[in-house]
Amino acid sequence: NEYKSYLRMRLPLGLILEALRTVSRSTRKAFREEYAAAMQDPEKWKSKFGATQNFGNMDVSEAKQILNIDDINDKESLEKNFETLMEMNSKADNKGIGSVYLQCKIQNAKERIEFEVNQQQQKKEEDQQ
Repeated sequence: NEYKSYLRMRLPLGLILEALRTVSRSTRKAFREEYAAAMQDPEKWKSKFGATQNFGNMDVSEAKQILNIDDINDKESLEKNFETLMEMNSKADNKGIGSVYLQCKIQNAKERIEFEVNQQQQKKEEDQQ
């Protein structure tokens, strides 16, 4: 009797495992192809997928919303809002209640804005020369 129930379960489990193997193989193949394409022509890949300088593909408007600032050149407001938000989401300061994910988003937003400000300054310097 146990053998019959084993046989009944064996077929669905085998189908499920085979489906998982197929999905795994196709996903690995797709990632390998994308990686190879990115290595051959990184600029095309970046423009195709909108990748930025490792800020989680965050654009400036999203960074401004996260940090609740209007002007990216206002360093005082940027620092104040950054510190406030990081403190609000700190696990150490809030009895273990905090979000590392939100802290990462806040950090990425600050870095994205700083990167944009630096890019603007470099462009101004190039234009002056």
